[in-house]
Parts: sequence; C-alpha cells; structure tokens
Amino acid sequence: MVRFWLNLLTGRLTMKKQIWKNSYSAAGINTIILFMISYSQGYAQPATKTQEIWPSVDVYYRISPKWRLYGTVGGTKLDGTSYSDGAIGAFVDYFTFPVGILGLRKGHSDSLPGKFLWLRGGYQYSATPPSSEDPFKENMIVTEANGRFYLPFNMLLTTKNRFDWRMNNGEFKARYRPRLVVEKDLKTDYLFFTAYGFLEYFANFGSGNVNRLKAQLGAEFRVARVINYELFWNHQFANEPEIQSVDAFGMCLKFYLSRKPRREKAKKNTTS
Repeated sequence: MVRFWLNLLTGRLTMKKQIWKNSYSAAGINTIILFMISYSQGYAQPATKTQEIWPSVDVYYRISPKWRLYGTVGGTKLDGTSYSDGAIGAFVDYFTFPVGILGLRKGHSDSLPGKFLWLRGGYQYSATPPSSEDPFKENMIVTEANGRFYLPFNMLLTTKNRFDWRMNNGEFKARYRPRLVVEKDLKTDYLFFTAYGFLEYFANFGSGNVNRLKAQLGAEFRVARVINYELFWNHQFANEPEIQSVDAFGMCLKFYLSRKPRREKAKKNTTS
C-alpha cells in the first residue's frame, strides 16, 4: 500500500513538472511575441516609416541527404492601408560536397549537416488582389548557391548568393541578392531556439536607383519535433528618392518533414 501511494505521488509530480515545463515554454514564446509587437508599435509612433506585416508558412520535405523540396506561401500587409499582396513558391535544394568537417546540428528539426554547400532552384509567383490601387503580377525564377561555415563561439555563418529572374507586369528584370547570415543555437531547460541576424543587398541590373539594403533580427523556436515558429523584425534602409525606409514584423510557421527510409523486405529462404 505504501509503495502504491509513493508511485502515485511520483507520477503526479512528474506530470506537474511536465505541465509546468510546457507552460513555461509557451509563456516564453508568448512573452517574446508581445514584446516585439509592443516594441514595433512604440517604435513606429515618432517615425514616419512604413510599417508592414509579413505572415508566411514554409514546408520542407527531405527526400534524401542530398535532395530536399521546399514550398512557401506568404503575404504582405501594409499597416494603416488596404494594400496587401501574396506569394507562393516551390523550390528544390541539392546538397553537394561538405565544406570542412561534416557535423550535425543537434536539436534542429531539419537535421541537415551544418557545413554544406548547396544549390537551390525554383519558381515563385507574386500578385496583388485585382482591386488593388497599384496592381502587379510577377513570375520569378530563382537560382541560389549557398554555403555554411562554423565561426568561433559555436556560431554559424551562411553565405547566400541568389539571382532573381523576374517577369514583372510583362517587363523582364533581373537582380542579385547576396546575404550574410550569422546564427547561434541557444537552449534552456524548457526551450530550444536559434537566434540570428543578417544583411541582404538587392542589386537590380540596370536600375541602381531601386537598389536596397535590408537588415533582419529574429529567432526560430522549436515547437515540436517537426514544427518550428519564427519571429523576426526586418528593416529596409532608405535609398532616396525611390526606396523609402520600411520596418516589418514577420512570423513564419515552419514544417520539417522527411521521407521515411524504405525497409528492406527480408528474403525468405525456401527449401525444396
């Protein structure tokens, strides 16, 4: 009887600890969300910068250690106006030879090696609603060559070289988008997340007056085994007179799926 009550008490304590652990994790994410929203509202009051909201959903499907599919659906909502647009894209990632010593980033949902050179190609379609005051339709082919390298203090550097081949309202345009990303994995007893920051430059061929520079700070939280949630703040620097300063608050729900390895069927030995 004593052992029964001890087991029951231990089970209740374990359950309470798990509930507290999950609640603490959710509370931490909610606190960060509220802080970023309140910060963006407070920061926007004295300034005349354009404010935008960028929601999106990304899905990654790993076919093999070398091949991965990537799909995205997102939008833009201009704060204080009725303007909005949306985009949908599908891409293929090909991971080539490792750069340096091969290593896995523990705790990451995608479980892809940290030191890889990989190529990406795909298609993206963007458009505004038909009733928009400034309508546009854009078909874009995307090509990328990216690399990852470890830095001191267990930080990761990602170099991205992206070319956009665009057909915007019937007019062909091309641009080059180099990006430098620095990220670091952080964890507590209740939470695992990756903090990051990057700089990205948009170089438009033949249209230097619309070039732009963007900076972004964010964090990607692991919610479940195959689900992450990303929050970020993006700032676009002004390039007068064409490009104005823009601050954007974004959130992205990410799914990391993978193909299950085929199980080899055991061969049955038959005897005559």
